[in-house]
Amino acid sequence: MKQAAIATAILSALVSGSSLAASVYSNDGTDLSIGGRAEFRGDFGGDDSGNEIDGTMKNKSRVRLNLKGSTEISESLKGFAKYEAEQSVTSSGDNEKTDNFKQRYMFAGLKGDFGAFSVGKQDTAGVQISNMSDISTYSGDQKAFINAGDEQANNAFVYQYATEQLNLQASFIAAEAKDENGFGVSGTYFLPMGLGLGLGYATNDNGEGAGSANQIIGGVSYELDALYLGATYTMGDLDDKAKTEFNGLEIAGHYKFTSQFRLIAAYQKQEEEDKSSSTTTNLSDFFELTGRYDFNKSIRGYVSYKLNNLDKEDIGQSYDAKDSIRLGLRYNF
Repeated sequence: MKQAAIATAILSALVSGSSLAASVYSNDGTDLSIGGRAEFRGDFGGDDSGNEIDGTMKNKSRVRLNLKGSTEISESLKGFAKYEAEQSVTSSGDNEKTDNFKQRYMFAGLKGDFGAFSVGKQDTAGVQISNMSDISTYSGDQKAFINAGDEQANNAFVYQYATEQLNLQASFIAAEAKDENGFGVSGTYFLPMGLGLGLGYATNDNGEGAGSANQIIGGVSYELDALYLGATYTMGDLDDKAKTEFNGLEIAGHYKFTSQFRLIAAYQKQEEEDKSSSTTTNLSDFFELTGRYDFNKSIRGYVSYKLNNLDKEDIGQSYDAKDSIRLGLRYNF
């Protein structure tokens, strides 16, 4: 029972954008909770891709809503499910409306002494490694290179087994289209001294007649009192037949000066290489510094500065990438 409880806690932490949730129903071992976030995000100077903002501010605000349920089948077996959607806004001054919700998660599963097994739209196994450095405003993109290692993957079968120190995951994408299935495995191990180690592998076919993609991702973290440091490195093939490769490095850390204020710093460098033409494309190259203030457990404010090192060839503009300042106010519920 202890291992099942730990697996449940880790699984919830990985797929939830907020540690808060309001219980709206609880009866005879069946529970339903509602959570999410409402977040204002305003960019000044340049957007997060380095494009110049012509006006004063680009609005990147969003709201997320999620439903999570669990039901007790027996003393050693439970069922669980989650749905989450996100709505963004159109950055304009004429009250243009955006009313479409983007589906992020929708899965159901079983958990017990054997671990947790779930099916639906959810994170693949490699995401838990990417999360080791995904702690800042602009970081966390190490998972996005190939389908089998990405978050919010549809038709995904995921198994997880966790103890206090070890977390093992395996995922399989049963694609609807021919030759697009994917598979991934990962593991993290956390030592009592605060050191964490992670390693994952993923592979998928790119479609009928195309090549395949694969990814190796490794991570390390260290936590001591108010200090947290995390780093991930990933590499692999986008298409082994076309001989296109990728690699990415991400380093991030935060320090809590008080229970309410922390500084967060990050660096990311990602690139693709076409072996057939010996050309390299820079996907990202930036430093980030964020100051965050938690008013209480529900609402926080932050200011982020992104020093973007990409040049005009990288972003396809007539100018080098612009730095960005983001102001944010986030309410978790």
